[in-house]
Amino acid sequence: MTRTARLALCAAAVLASLPLAAQEGAGRVTVEVRAGAEPVADASVRSGAVARRTGADGRAVLVLPAGPRTVSASKLGFAPDSATVTVRAGADTTLTLTLEERAEELEALVVTSTRTGQRLEDEPTRVEVLPREEVEEKMLMTPGDIAMLLNETSGLRVQTTAPSLGGASVRVQGLRGRYTQVLSDGLPLYGGQSGALSLLQIPPMDLGQVEVIKGAASALYGASALGGVVNLVSRRPGDDRELLLNQTTLGGSDAVGWASGPLAGRWGYTLLASAHRQGRNDRDGDGWADLPGYRRAVLRPRLFLDGGGGGSLFVTVGAMGEDREGGTVGGATTPDGTRFPEELSTRRLDAGAVARFPLPGGRLAALRASAMGQRHRHRFGEVRERDAHATGFAEAAVSGTDGGHTWVLGGAFQHERYAARDVEGFDYAYSIPSLFAQDEYAAADWLTLAASARADWHSDYGAFLSPRVNLLLRPGEWTAR
Repeated sequence: MTRTARLALCAAAVLASLPLAAQEGAGRVTVEVRAGAEPVADASVRSGAVARRTGADGRAVLVLPAGPRTVSASKLGFAPDSATVTVRAGADTTLTLTLEERAEELEALVVTSTRTGQRLEDEPTRVEVLPREEVEEKMLMTPGDIAMLLNETSGLRVQTTAPSLGGASVRVQGLRGRYTQVLSDGLPLYGGQSGALSLLQIPPMDLGQVEVIKGAASALYGASALGGVVNLVSRRPGDDRELLLNQTTLGGSDAVGWASGPLAGRWGYTLLASAHRQGRNDRDGDGWADLPGYRRAVLRPRLFLDGGGGGSLFVTVGAMGEDREGGTVGGATTPDGTRFPEELSTRRLDAGAVARFPLPGGRLAALRASAMGQRHRHRFGEVRERDAHATGFAEAAVSGTDGGHTWVLGGAFQHERYAARDVEGFDYAYSIPSLFAQDEYAAADWLTLAASARADWHSDYGAFLSPRVNLLLRPGEWTAR
């Protein structure tokens, strides 16, 4: 097993730990956090982007710019407290904050993949949600991709499809990878049918949670989701910075940075930037690469707008470039005496937007749109193959609640295009308009019925109708779906 050495750095924490003399115009604030007469250990103390945790004595030291500053303290199980203090350059200030014990309700997991925005425990459709804590755990093991994150989820299997170049696809409940749709915030940013390398090109640092619908989801997302759906939900803006550095004993290097913060008004942003490298490795000395080499860079900024009253806007743009190599290593040859290098160059650009705004009568309108373009340059020995993929997507839906019914009505349009420059007979261009409807009826506190249906009109293969019915039973302390 490969052993890795990892270093996680937080810019705000580094700034706060610098000596006072190294920061002109700054002062030191010693914060004492107490609950009654007792000190509170491991409480979070924050002022803007500077954050520390209290020690066993309930104290934390912040180095802050001179001027009036708001300092807050919080800990699970306590009501937070804050106060404003005037920081003087070169001076020490002591501040005491008092926390009161209270019963703290953990944040509920809300499912976005089923379009109704229900809490996980109230959702009739079988959905598994991997929260941020699990994402972080796997991120420290493989910061460059989400393959391990999905492979260790029950019912999912990441299967290697191209050993020499490391290609892999995710199979849900045994179905082939082409029947699983990988989405980003409900958008097909990786194509209508994700390629064998998509899972290996997505850094997990900017993921807030991962939602997995196991089993046929074609009534929600069309025929390409016969096996299920993996929806990658973005982290929302905060006010922090993160940097993760990783080095493996087999020559792998990762540098992943993430930043987020508020902008003017109700706007916020997040930014992911990463660089990854792996040296080609022949572990058994037979002249064939057992571990492919690659060089990859990813950049993804996102903008968020909280319009209030249920309205919101989300915009994302992404760019990725990767070069992979495998095949014979050094001067090694195949049994016929020839070298057989394998290479794959990938360049991808994508953009997407999701807008929600309230309508009269308590209704909510949702608009989604995305576009993706991707180019490949393959080399198999002396054979060269070049191709281009493109996906365009648009969707409009209206949802509402009447009595015990939560319903969604909408339509979508998707266009897929593939063009091969060096091989004839494989080009295609598909257009797929569709209509869908969904209704969840809470007949009682312990019984919820859900029915959904989708009609697709494929430009080449005709019309398809995909129905689905779900039932949620909660009699007593157990739940059945």
